[in-house]
Amino acid sequence: RYAAINTKLRALEGRLLSKEDYTNIISAKTINDVVDYLKNNTSYSLVLKDTNPKDLDIDKLEVLLKRHIVKQYEKIIHYFNNEYKKLFKILFIRYEIEDLKLYLRAITRQENLGNIKDFVIYSGNYSTIDYEALSNSKSLEEIIYNLKETIYYNSLKSYVDEDSDRRMFYMEMSLDRLYFKLLSEQIEKLSREDRDILREVLGKNVDLLNLQWIYRGLKFYGLSPEELVNYTIHNGYYLSYRQIKELCYTKDEEELIERMVDSKYGFLFDNKDTLEIFMERRIERYLYFLFLDYKKREKMNIIEPVVFMHLMEYEMRDIISIIEAVRYGINKKDVKKFLVRRI
Repeated sequence: RYAAINTKLRALEGRLLSKEDYTNIISAKTINDVVDYLKNNTSYSLVLKDTNPKDLDIDKLEVLLKRHIVKQYEKIIHYFNNEYKKLFKILFIRYEIEDLKLYLRAITRQENLGNIKDFVIYSGNYSTIDYEALSNSKSLEEIIYNLKETIYYNSLKSYVDEDSDRRMFYMEMSLDRLYFKLLSEQIEKLSREDRDILREVLGKNVDLLNLQWIYRGLKFYGLSPEELVNYTIHNGYYLSYRQIKELCYTKDEEELIERMVDSKYGFLFDNKDTLEIFMERRIERYLYFLFLDYKKREKMNIIEPVVFMHLMEYEMRDIISIIEAVRYGINKKDVKKFLVRRI
């Protein structure tokens, strides 16, 4: 099952950015310099070949990079069949959900939906969304109606009459929960070895996302314990549903920090001065090293393609972080603090 795909992946991994590439783009003085370096010195030359660095803003670049990742996913999926092919199709859903959120936000802000298609990441062979119908929608009700034949309809239909101040927030959370639910269910259909590996990877990801959600819900949104519980994701690794529920009933973020700082996920909470700035990066870096550790230990199983997919994604996020840092004149030493990869 994995001999051919692993050979292909080793070749693709060789095209990822080197430490020297990171150093060079971190040292760039302008956004144009970053794009120019990527275009002329890395495998991103194929992605950027028809672009002019002077005309490329950060939003368009992010879309190009994400579309590039999706194309690599499509190359990988051909190596699998049956339940494994279904698994990788579900992984595509993340990008479909990102696209769907763009339409939902735009209609909520009463913006022109015709412009959204330029920022759509995924509309390929495995997409279930009619983007043309979404672009022609005139209201939230119409967007949701145009999703009637998709897996997203049931997750969104109940929010049409929700208070507009919170509606978008609830819809986004509902879509994210749907993705993790589908992924968790599909993992159970794999071989025992692959199932055990992905249960751990997904479960730890779920634990961290739930902790981030509870912290932000307590500190920034003033949500009730019941609301926090309703939008947590199930099937964590170290944290059971009962433990997550107890954390949702903490009185404030200070009590949450106190309860978690000495836990297996204490690294999220052990520095109050940088907790909010780096929480997301700490989650991503934790998972990054988890993936690398699995890659060293495991052979001929599901982890190789899953690791590669995430390495591409983390690299893309680092490129965007570096460009943002260049834009705002952040010094090189501080730029590294915002990266997933440790340089």
